[in-house]
Amino acid sequence: MKLKLIIPLLALCCSAASGQELSGYASLMPSTILVEPGSLNYNQALLHNRLNFHWEIAESWRFDAGLRNRFIIGSEEMLSPSEIAGDNGLADLSWNIADGRNHVLNSAFDRLAVAFEKDKWKISLGRQRVNWGQTFVWNPNDIFNTYSFFDFDYPERPGCDALRTTYFHSETSSTELAVAASPLRGRSTVAMLHRWNRSGVDYQVIAGQMSHSDIVAGGAVTGEFRGINLRAEASGFYPLEGDERLVVALSFGADYVFPSALMLQAEVLYNNAGSGASGNGLFDLYSAPLSAKRLSISETNLFAQASYPITPRLNASLSGMMFVDVEALYGGLSADYSLASNLDLSVIAQYFHAAGGSALGDMRMLLAFARLKYSF
Repeated sequence: MKLKLIIPLLALCCSAASGQELSGYASLMPSTILVEPGSLNYNQALLHNRLNFHWEIAESWRFDAGLRNRFIIGSEEMLSPSEIAGDNGLADLSWNIADGRNHVLNSAFDRLAVAFEKDKWKISLGRQRVNWGQTFVWNPNDIFNTYSFFDFDYPERPGCDALRTTYFHSETSSTELAVAASPLRGRSTVAMLHRWNRSGVDYQVIAGQMSHSDIVAGGAVTGEFRGINLRAEASGFYPLEGDERLVVALSFGADYVFPSALMLQAEVLYNNAGSGASGNGLFDLYSAPLSAKRLSISETNLFAQASYPITPRLNASLSGMMFVDVEALYGGLSADYSLASNLDLSVIAQYFHAAGGSALGDMRMLLAFARLKYSF
């Protein structure tokens, strides 16, 4: 345990001593969760610190590391160490310190990679983010690092232990091969992506094998029509064993920015692997997505969002989702105020509702957050 605590301190000291780039942020965020019926109330306070290290080792060589530290105080039901840590890499680079009094300190390296760049080649090895998604909420092409839209306090998104090789044919065309290892024997993901641009429209195709259980093929198209940004993304997953059917995930999104700076977004997802309810009620929605193959517990999903800078310092957004097959709704509200150039105050509310007769049962859940964030 002592060795694990020393590692991030040594990394910080080495970065500072060599004069390399160090950035990050620190935030304080109290929150509360209200669940009805049953009138359950969970409270939590989170002190979140992130450190990003960037080291130009030599010409063409770079080292990157990202360390996430979270000190959490709250209701006992919300502080299960197994739920907080969650490291699925080859090596467990996360650890918890719990004192048995509803206090947990969690630290994790979610970036730890070395990269080589020369001419038209870029090769990176280690814990990194392999992001192939193009749409905003649901990403069928993001087969390496699926994430949840509701996890707003983790903008970096999770990484994976991978070897990634990219060849740039031109400024708008590239081919990429990625291999992500897993601690489970025979569960690695291997896939290739090719991107190109034609007549102002971006295209990509992907193909590979996900977790040694599915053959995956798909692609995405991104373009603009009369000021409207359009994105379409799809993947098909063919199981290699068992009696599962072909799974299709398709998302289509559009956004438009008015001269007043009002931005409207909409997106729809069809995913015939919608897994339905598991007995956890609305928490099934909050914890999704499970993977790029199962992006929601509902087959048909709708999303809309409006954001507007009320003043140069204050930005507000309102969002909503409909989970058609399970008869559930989501509503989100956020307001971000810039107190200074590197200090922000945010208020966020997330509301989930499942009507009577829904597969999730008659249930309502409200999550409210207030966050003070300092960036450096």
